Amino acid sequence: MRFLVGRKEVKKINTPLVSVIIPIYNAQDWIEGLLKSIFNQTYGNIEVIVIDDGSIDNSLEIVTTCLSGSIATKTQVVSQVNSGVSVARNLGASLSSGELLAFVDSDDIWLPRKIEMQVLTLLEPPSPLAVSCGYAIFKDSSLEVIDVVHPDWSVRGVRNWLLFRSYGGLLSSTLLIRRETFYLVGPFREDLSLSADIEFAWRLLAITEVVLLKDPLVGYRLRPNQMHKVPDLLLAESQRMLGIVDILKSQKFSDIYLANLNLRLFLYNFIEGKFGPSIGYLIKAVKTNVFEVAGTLVSIVFKRISRRIMKNERRSFIMPN
Repeated sequence: MRFLVGRKEVKKINTPLVSVIIPIYNAQDWIEGLLKSIFNQTYGNIEVIVIDDGSIDNSLEIVTTCLSGSIATKTQVVSQVNSGVSVARNLGASLSSGELLAFVDSDDIWLPRKIEMQVLTLLEPPSPLAVSCGYAIFKDSSLEVIDVVHPDWSVRGVRNWLLFRSYGGLLSSTLLIRRETFYLVGPFREDLSLSADIEFAWRLLAITEVVLLKDPLVGYRLRPNQMHKVPDLLLAESQRMLGIVDILKSQKFSDIYLANLNLRLFLYNFIEGKFGPSIGYLIKAVKTNVFEVAGTLVSIVFKRISRRIMKNERRSFIMPN
């Protein structure tokens, strides 16, 4: 089978079936773009499973229209009562048929060779169990790429992600994992949403290494009103995480975690002009661990300088049409 990607004709590779699992909730503004990027994959043996988590907008109608012209091997659309993203992902996995599972958030996009390059990596000796990739962060309003991230999937790197010290791995849109490995790790915790991917990543690393393709093969959409910027949700999940993740049960790491959490809430509120609440979060962060706050702020400044230096890498990321 052949498929046109831009003006280039690419012969599709038909090897293991990849199940692409997409949880959606009120995603009418982005879901069509994501589905187009999936249909434009240079890898042909794909099934698409969309789990609608109780959307009240036109998401479901848009999905139905898009999938009616799909070139995917198989498609499924399932609606559930609003139960959260982790329940949706786990349901999608249980309905899937693929030897390989790929999750993707409804507001992100894939570059055309994302699945092909990851499958080739899994098929090559020593046949790793999971593979991730780099990603580009772009603004929803202008599609301007503002940063390119090469996640650190070492134990130390994922620990820094867990502690809010660095960008995360965007596991929910970058990971390709063998089916048996997913169930060996255990499904996403259904009592978590914002933190479900990092909690899963921490368990995954206890079983296997994750191979990283440094190429940015995913676009992460930065937009207003994202869930991870809502203070009440972050604070509620932080309390659950303190009781779930092993290293967060120690005073040392729980203090680092809470200091950086409050620092993040300070920055979110400050940027939005909510100066009163922002100062309150900053005070909490400093009281919890002043040295951690100072170190994280220095790291943020360093990353901003690096971002300016690495302009060419940002410009090299071509957004899919």
